Amino acid sequence: MRLDHDFFDRHFGDLWPIHNRGFTALLVECRRLFDGDLDQALILSVIGERTLTKDRASGLRYQEFVDGVRRSGKRKPINIQSIADGTGIPRETVRRKIGLLVERGWVRRNDDETIEVTESAPVDLAPATSATFEYLSAIGNAIVARASDAPAGPARGKGGAGPKT
Repeated sequence: MRLDHDFFDRHFGDLWPIHNRGFTALLVECRRLFDGDLDQALILSVIGERTLTKDRASGLRYQEFVDGVRRSGKRKPINIQSIADGTGIPRETVRRKIGLLVERGWVRRNDDETIEVTESAPVDLAPATSATFEYLSAIGNAIVARASDAPAGPARGKGGAGPKT
């Protein structure tokens, strides 16, 4: 059994409402935490994705993450222009929003003009992480339930064998 486009197409009607409910709850929580400014949430997320790469997070439990534990690995530096380019948010808007995130204590600007998430961000944003856990649990359980009902088969799609249904 593969979780691919076909799987989600077949189970769309069962999975979409669960996804939509969880994603909406997460957006509402982010909107509350960021005082209605979801661009700040997006910018912080992009910074976090670059500074906490997979090799630095692999195997961490949530409490270790909150406590500041990081695996060895290289951060990918990010600056205002990279954030603007990656998100489509105008550079000046990104600059202003980063200023607000600095005031909140959630990001810091380094001497080399790169930006990184601070240690207080995961603590202050714990309610959004909790909403994320609820969302992922609900959608994950729904996927597992549907996958256990599906017959195992050959890989389909790009490079896979077998007919596409």
